[in-house]
Parts: sequence; structure tokens; C-alpha cells
Amino acid sequence: MIPLSCVSNDLTGLLAEGRLRPLFQPIIDIRAGRILGHEALIRGPQGHRLEFPAALFGEARELGLLSELDLACRQAALHRYHELGMNGSLFVNVNPNVLLDRHHPRGCTRRLAEELGIAPEHIVIELSEQDAVQDAEGLKQALKRYRELGFRIAIDDLGAGYSGLKLWSELQPDFVKIDRHFIQHLDQDPVKREFVRSIAALARSMDSAVVAEGIETRAELEQLQEMGIHYCQGYWLGRPEASPLSSVPAFVPTGERHLARRQQDTVESLAQTAQAMDVNARLTDAFEHLLADSRLHSIPVLAGGMPVGMLHRSRVMELFSTPFGRALYANKPLSRAMDTQPVIVERHTSLDRASQLITDDDNVTARQHFIITHNGRYHGLGSVRGLLRTITEQRLQHARHANPLTQLPGNVPIYREIDEALHQQRDFYVAYFDLNHFKPYNDVYGYAQGDKVLLWVAQLMQQLIGGAGQFLGHVGGDDFVAVFDASCNWQRLCNEVIQRFDEEIIGFYRTEDRLRRGMVAPARNGELQHYSLLGIAIGVVHPDAQRCHSHEDVALLASAAKHDAKQHERSCCCFSTERGPRRKP
Repeated sequence: MIPLSCVSNDLTGLLAEGRLRPLFQPIIDIRAGRILGHEALIRGPQGHRLEFPAALFGEARELGLLSELDLACRQAALHRYHELGMNGSLFVNVNPNVLLDRHHPRGCTRRLAEELGIAPEHIVIELSEQDAVQDAEGLKQALKRYRELGFRIAIDDLGAGYSGLKLWSELQPDFVKIDRHFIQHLDQDPVKREFVRSIAALARSMDSAVVAEGIETRAELEQLQEMGIHYCQGYWLGRPEASPLSSVPAFVPTGERHLARRQQDTVESLAQTAQAMDVNARLTDAFEHLLADSRLHSIPVLAGGMPVGMLHRSRVMELFSTPFGRALYANKPLSRAMDTQPVIVERHTSLDRASQLITDDDNVTARQHFIITHNGRYHGLGSVRGLLRTITEQRLQHARHANPLTQLPGNVPIYREIDEALHQQRDFYVAYFDLNHFKPYNDVYGYAQGDKVLLWVAQLMQQLIGGAGQFLGHVGGDDFVAVFDASCNWQRLCNEVIQRFDEEIIGFYRTEDRLRRGMVAPARNGELQHYSLLGIAIGVVHPDAQRCHSHEDVALLASAAKHDAKQHERSCCCFSTERGPRRKP
């Protein structure tokens, strides 16, 4: 430990004493449900005037110590990565102009990685665009040396500065990070979506992986998933911490299943096989196709298997119907007449999200179809009319079968969800939720107050369980059911429900009942009895699809598990090891 009297308050002291702290922010592969790696973000000592990056790097710039600080940051990040036994990629920020500094020592990162036993392919040199690059050719040569040693390259803050695209084309990095400005409110801004979609398409053509930075809401994340961008980073996924994440948090929707649980809930159900044409094909070929089939209204236009536009019947016919139209346009490429901004969605996009994208489109009245992709490549066409009709039918069906109080799926959707899981031989868990002492609470506080409690419980569980992409239904009264994918951390979600319930339920009691931590109400025999605060009992089962023939078998298992949980005075979650009903011989 450094004696306080010897601790320096300036940058040179921090560097000499090795007092820089690396924090690690996760970068998550949403599709694979894994941690891709972490970005190392350097801080000064807590409470120090140079704790945060702006002050730290600002002073280094003033003192001409950017090279020394940059090297110290790399050393701190690599040492801590090694000490913590971390896996995955380590993104290390580097000022590009430091690499051009002829006084900057060469080979330090390689030597340190060798000493610590870190494979160079695990280290990503992340170039920030905050400072204009003075010598692009020199930087290109410096990065070539890093690549030859096995390191990978990333460009940070793409879109934040004027030189980003130029750097990208010249350096051809392994990763490009889209600036947080274009991610914020992405789900609400068609212009930002178009920018991000263009970047993603360009990245695929240049073999660069895209990382979306600055994700702060679930809606932004889901929008990125639907656009085929799966490497994600931001406060909503994980803040910079001294202890890095070892697994993806339970609330993060990962994998294609979490975008929508059944195919009929996605645009996949609307996909029609439709002939596409290459962007370099002639307009006269498209015209002949349209003449041959009066029902053909839209032709997807592709470049290397990826959609770049859409030809509309009305536009082509308009061009060829004018005097000299055939002579003027017959041999022109499709790009001369195609719609360059068609609505494009991944096949696992939910119907509601696709509807939002289409209605946000100013040209929706002129378009009859949208393009459906699979991992960015053309998959089929979807009908706008078919989409709106399907959504209307589903909403009517939901209204028929929803619980009238909470509007959560009622018994029919619950039975269907469980029966489908059994039929598909899925590995899943079922949780049965019930409130303790709810009847006497209703007797004392009245049914109107009881309904307020049920609405709050429904909202709480919808936030935690529905927010993690899991199915939640309301059987009726104070009984709820959740169906968890096997890949979901159901224990953590149930514990969070209990913790939030126990912390907040007291707000539904009068002052005198809060003080005595319960209430007095008539028991079944008519005598007054003290009842503790409301609790929540959760029974969880892991049905065996070979032994459970229908939702009725699963209901028997879940009811027994819930009964065990209700034997506890306080909120409790009980897991039953019974996986099927005991049948009579």
C-alpha cells in the first residue's frame, strides 16, 4: 500500500504509481446468448480529480503525455484481464494518433500479451474517432503490423466524426462500432433505422462485424435484433464494472426464440416465395415479367443475395407507357427504377414490430409488400395487407381469451402454450403463482383494493417475466402461470419477483396494519385472527414431455408444487422434482 503522504495528485504520479483502474463493459452476442467480450474503460482512483476519462485524457493532452497514458491503460487492462481469468475478446481503446507518434514504443502490447499468456486474437485494438487522424497511410501501416501479430482491429464511434467511413474503407477493420447517437430511440426514428441498416449492409460486404453501442432500452435492443445486428453494448445490458459479467443477464432476450415464441407471431408466417432479380438486370426483363403475370406487383432486387431495393409494378408501367419509354429504359439496370428504401425485416421480427415499421414509413400507401430476410439475406416477400389482417385477427382472439382485469392471456392461451411445448418436445419449466392470505385481505380491504393488488402483481411479473421474453398468463383470481424456456434463468426471475413483492406490498396496507406487519380478520370459524402481510407462493415444475400428455397433467404437477410453497408463512419458491403424473397401474 502506498503511504498517503506519497500519493501524487497529478497525472505523472498516477502513471508512476500504477493507480489506473480498468472497468469492463460487456459486449453481448444476442443471437448466440453469450458474452462476446468486454471493453476495458480506464478510470483514475475513486474520488480523484482525474477519476473520469474527460479529465484524465484532457490533462494528458495538455501535458503531452497521451502516449504514456495510452500505454499505461493497455497495461492495466491486460494485467486485470489476466488476474481475473477472463475469457472472450478484450477491446482496448487506443488513440490512433498515438500509433503514429514516432516516440511511442513499439511491440509493448505483444510482449505483455506473451508474458501474461493472452492469445493475441483475444485482443481487439479499438480506435476512437474522437481525434482526427493526421496520417491515414501511416495508421494503415501501423495496424498492418498489429494484424500480422494476430491482433484484431475495431473502429469506435462510427458516425460521430467526418472521417469514419473513409477510415473504414481504408483500414477494413474486423469490427465497427456504431455511435450511440444513432442507437438512441432507434425504435422510434425511421431515419436512424435507415442509417443503421445501411451500415449493416456495408459491413457484410466488407466482412466487418457491427457492434451497436449505447443501448439503453429493451425496445432499442429488439429493433437491432430485427435488423440482424447481434453484437450489442450499452447500459441496459451492463454498465462498466470492476468485476466483468460471466454470463448474459436473465432479463436480456437472447436467441431467435425470444424475439417471438411461435412462428405465427412473426413475419415468417407471412413469407411468400417470390422471384427476385439482380440489381444489374435490365428493366425490359422486369417489364416482361410484369406483363406475363397480372398478379405480380412487387419484385425484390438483390445484390449478392442481399436486398437493396424493390421494383413496383406501377413505377415500371409508368416508365414504359410514356412515349419513347421502352427505348429510353429497356436496357437500363433495375437500379434506375427501383425503390431504394423498401421496408426490410428479419424473419423472426414480431408482427407488431413489423407493423410499426411499415406505418412509420411515409410511403406506406404506395407499397403492397415488404422484404423478409434471414441473417440479412433474401428470404421472401410479405404482404402489407396480410400483415394488418393477421394482427387484427390476433388482437380479436387475444381480447376473447384475455383475463378481463389484467388483460394477460387467460386459460385458453395458457393451455395452448403448454400443449404446444409438450407437442414440440421442448425443454421448459412451468411456475404457478398464488398469493398467501388474499381472501382475508379482500374481506378486510374490499374487492376494489384487492383488484388493485392483482393489477400491481400482474404489472410486476409482466415487467420481470414478460420482459425476459417468457410467457405469462392469468388463470383468474390471484393465480398466475409462467412458462419458462430451459435456457432462461427462471430461479433468478422468481427470486426477483419475491424480492420486489415483499419490498412493495406493504404500500397496499393502512398505517396501523403496516406497524403490526399484518391485519386482523375473521377466520373460517368466525373468530378474529392475525394474518401476516400478503406473500407470494411459487411452485415450479419441469415437465417431461414423454410423461405429460396435456396441460392437465402439467397443471396437476404445478398445483402440487404450489401447495408445498404455500405451507411456508412467508413468500417462497418451491421446485418439485416430479416430472410427470403418477398413473395407476
